[in-house]
Amino acid sequence: MSTSPYRLPLVDLRADDAEIGNYAALLDSLNIGLLVFDDDGALRLRNAHADHLLGAGPGIWEDENGQPLAAGDRLERQVIQTRQPVRQRAVGIRRDPAGARTWCKASAFPVFSGKGSLRRVLLTLADLSQDNRLATENPPLPTHDALTGVFSERYISLLLDDEDRRARRYGTPFALALVTPDHYSDFCAKHGAQAAESVLAHVGRVLGRGLREFDMVGRLGEAEFLLILPNVRVNDAMHGLERLREMVESSHPGDGEPALTISGGVTECTGEDAAVLIERVRSLLANACEAGGNRLCVDLEIF
Repeated sequence: MSTSPYRLPLVDLRADDAEIGNYAALLDSLNIGLLVFDDDGALRLRNAHADHLLGAGPGIWEDENGQPLAAGDRLERQVIQTRQPVRQRAVGIRRDPAGARTWCKASAFPVFSGKGSLRRVLLTLADLSQDNRLATENPPLPTHDALTGVFSERYISLLLDDEDRRARRYGTPFALALVTPDHYSDFCAKHGAQAAESVLAHVGRVLGRGLREFDMVGRLGEAEFLLILPNVRVNDAMHGLERLREMVESSHPGDGEPALTISGGVTECTGEDAAVLIERVRSLLANACEAGGNRLCVDLEIF
């Protein structure tokens, strides 16, 4: 398996059961639940924090709109069917029908055997209910932007707050980037809103395909995308982000127009709160656009 820092998830995709057990204990220490399923969907293991969230039974699962989640729509079932990870979904968990709902950030990932067959599915649950903005949600809690397919502005903001708290509590690094298509307003004025929306949808798809399994991207405002890159320093993150910039430039036919390009601002969390980080990357993005576009402007003060 490749050891590239830009593609590795937080647990090896061919981990044995001993490594999965260690991973379960690590997630317990971070107050994250882990459920481990066999390739047929049978539950094999869950850690102590998953027990805390679910209670003694399997729990009652709800989708982001507060509706019961059918067994076939559960995240582990999606992974079994597609062999692809399912990232950062909002699910509601109740211990019993009359119990209170706990909103969780859920992800599920395949673990393969040495021969390439699906062996286990790992499902993580991170409690989001400590965020006061969720206390008044009676749903919906939309997680994805309908146009671009990336996370919605509200949900990516919650994810950034969550990552910021984790970084300050455990000292783990993360990089943050804000990117936008170059000359978007001019393109919109020339070609109309529908063509401009097509560009945004295309950029969202490219960004989503090019990130690591645990990276996050969401739409911010009309034409900006916020990228959260956990467990990576900014100098390492720049390699992957430059690759994304090149992917966008090479992926969209010009049809007589200049090639589609993006610009971005990139920084690293050094203990600030989320609002300060957003303002920093927004200023860096403005610098990149003013310098001519098709480039990333990195915060040199953190080196």
